[in-house]
Amino acid sequence: MLQHNISLIMNKYFNLLIVFAGFFVVALMHTDGYANDEARPNFLVIYVDDMDLKDIAVYGGRVLTPHLDALAARGARFERYYATSPVCSPSRYSLFTGRYASRNKYLEGVTAADDVNFIQWNVHLEGNERTLAHVLSDAGYVTALVGKHHNSANQKHQIRVPDTADPNDPDVIKKMQRNHDFLTRMIADHAGFDEVINVYANNFHVLDIPKVMHQHNPEWIVSGALDFLRRHQANPFFMTVALTIPHGPDNIKSMLSDPRITPRGYLNSAPLVQAPRQSVFKRVKDAGLSRRLANITWLDDSVGAILQELEDLGIREETMLVFASDHSDFGKMTAYEAGIRTACIVSWPKKIPEGRVIDALSSNLDWAPTFLAAAGIEAPNGYIIDGEDLLPLLKGEVASVRDNLFIEITYTRGVVNKDWKYIATRFPKSLQPVITADNRHEFNQEGERMTQDPYAGAVQARYGVNKKYPGYYDEDQLYFLPNDPMEQKNLVLDESTRAVMVELQATLRAHQADKPHIFGEFGGGVR
Repeated sequence: MLQHNISLIMNKYFNLLIVFAGFFVVALMHTDGYANDEARPNFLVIYVDDMDLKDIAVYGGRVLTPHLDALAARGARFERYYATSPVCSPSRYSLFTGRYASRNKYLEGVTAADDVNFIQWNVHLEGNERTLAHVLSDAGYVTALVGKHHNSANQKHQIRVPDTADPNDPDVIKKMQRNHDFLTRMIADHAGFDEVINVYANNFHVLDIPKVMHQHNPEWIVSGALDFLRRHQANPFFMTVALTIPHGPDNIKSMLSDPRITPRGYLNSAPLVQAPRQSVFKRVKDAGLSRRLANITWLDDSVGAILQELEDLGIREETMLVFASDHSDFGKMTAYEAGIRTACIVSWPKKIPEGRVIDALSSNLDWAPTFLAAAGIEAPNGYIIDGEDLLPLLKGEVASVRDNLFIEITYTRGVVNKDWKYIATRFPKSLQPVITADNRHEFNQEGERMTQDPYAGAVQARYGVNKKYPGYYDEDQLYFLPNDPMEQKNLVLDESTRAVMVELQATLRAHQADKPHIFGEFGGGVR
């Protein structure tokens, strides 16, 4: 009898143990992250260069982009997505780290903490700082960068090749191959990627290649991406495919050029990975569109080839795919909406409801924390992340993840919220005695004196933004975006908006407080 009772008690506790174990397993299964590599999603970012919203049909553009439109239909499209620093280098830095460009370690050695930091094409990943690629690689992901990289001071590391050099000269070929392969290794080391494939290590005019080789070749980039997918389809992976178009040089001329051209020299044969270039012109013409828009369909074909490969490999369902531009073109290198607000489409069939349009504020800072959350990976101690996890927003669980967003570019800082934008320009100590209220119109936002004199370099406000925005030269700017989306009416002197400006200045001060360089009266300088 005693033995029978003991047996009953042991069975009872054993059953309880099974129940608790079951609860524990279910709890693990219902976290946002994943418990093992088999369940971890893949992350694929397609990052394009200088693409405006009007360059995608689903955003209202009169263009032919069937693959991007289909991607949006199968995922989510962001309407208020921002590049927090709207030029190539800082935008890519924020994508790869989840941090504001002003935190860049390379810049700490350039500007003193008690002075205003200058943010432009100088945000390099050569300051011994960790990136998202480092963190994911340490957690068992295979990581890769394919295509454009713009976060290295790589001019210092190239063997000189004159613009007029013959790309068929054996010595020139050797130099191009050496430059490309050296930069590939350097980028992998600094940016943390396991593989760097078919790379453009900067804009064409900065690369040491003959001028005749200044031609886009997205097929070469796509071929590298497809090869990576085939080799690592069984691994959890993180890959960024950085296409070089629609940025210059002339895309249409590139479409008509030799498809074997690459910054490493001529290929033996052209990559056959997407629709032929000549077919693009015909499809665009048949759609009743201008031939000059063929480059956008060319880009769309590249996206389509990657999407098709994911389907063919059977890994589309477990891949979170982000398509975004590094910034827009019209207001590039400014804090204006036409530069910082850009396209972003996200698709993850297992998790994100289809056909969603998201109006909440989001940014390129947000992908690092979002990917880590989706993979169930904690950021390492000391790894600073300024972005927000977008998973709750993407799943429709919350209406927003932030109330405002901090913007920084050149000597300008700003904040944007649902309705309002405040922009401030403050020059460093060295320029304060030079630039005054009386001569402010003689200087661009980069602190350069503008001139029409060709012998002095004909310096102007870059991209003609001073002619597009009446408030360009104002030290402080305030815009009510619902009524003034093109930011043509500066409301700083309007007494009825005084309280709004004071509030936004306080918000800017709060953002600036922990940054490593000061910004005028808004503070900072914390290292």
